[in-house]
Amino acid sequence: MDKKWLGVVIALFLLLAYFFIGFAGHSSRMGSIVRELSGQPGDVNPGYHIVLIEQERYHPYWEMVEKGAKEAAEAYGIDIEFTGPVRNNMEEQISLLEKAIAAQVDAIIVQGLNDEKFTPVIDKAVDRGIPVITIDTDAPASKRLAYVGTDNAAAGEILGRMVVKASGGKGKIGVIIGSDLAKNQLQRLNGLSHVVKQYSGLEIVDVRSSNISHMEAIQQAAEMLQLHPEIDVMVGTSSTDALGILQVSKRLKREPMTIIGFDNQADTLAAISRGDIKATVAQQPFLMGQMAVKLLNEHFQGRTLQSEYFTEVKVLDKSNVQEGESL
Repeated sequence: MDKKWLGVVIALFLLLAYFFIGFAGHSSRMGSIVRELSGQPGDVNPGYHIVLIEQERYHPYWEMVEKGAKEAAEAYGIDIEFTGPVRNNMEEQISLLEKAIAAQVDAIIVQGLNDEKFTPVIDKAVDRGIPVITIDTDAPASKRLAYVGTDNAAAGEILGRMVVKASGGKGKIGVIIGSDLAKNQLQRLNGLSHVVKQYSGLEIVDVRSSNISHMEAIQQAAEMLQLHPEIDVMVGTSSTDALGILQVSKRLKREPMTIIGFDNQADTLAAISRGDIKATVAQQPFLMGQMAVKLLNEHFQGRTLQSEYFTEVKVLDKSNVQEGESL
């Protein structure tokens, strides 16, 4: 008799468990549908593993890219891994790209800093079935899936117009670029030069590279200003350049000096508030990271992507500098 009752109890328990699991699964599906209809990502959780290769780990700019990418990855149930050289090193970036390919990850997000070096490795990844999204700097000749980031040539032209406005169309200009090998930096320089050449009273007298290093920006700016005392406008095209220029101008007592920078580091925003830096072109690194992961998720779902997704830039000066804190 006890065995009969035990059998009945077990049968009832299994039946209830079956209904409970079915109900839970149905509720989960309904919840996912509701979230999709309200514009939120559903419970895709495909188990995808992607890698984002940064130009320099722990750099404020790339930390913002990482935050945006992480937020999107969590929303879509994607496992994301962040890697990159501790100090800016193009060869190490390529080595990390090769390692990601060898690990057979599901997708890669990486810069396309140099066509000659990056394009063949990006193509290698794609040929092995690994989609690649370029971020911050494009590799348009490669087989990459899409590009997400600033239109760097257009941003350089914005820098040029800022110089014209600040100088009244007259002055000698010194430029510190992040790298003379990185395509995005050269595009910004070309855009700047294109605008400057339209004004006979403006001249770029020297261009030097900081190698994305604050200390190198200081050294190069010091040498430039000592060699060219006629320079009265300085432009930096990467995030640490304007701050290095500012430090040197104060040390050499080259004030007032018109300094125009790039990106929205906290120290840059503070210097603009004080009036030490005239203005900066601020990118949207958080949005870049977020959008790159979102686009990969859409690709995983079988959707067709555009070739380019340009994120807007914003000119920040003393009148609106506070807006830079939220980019």
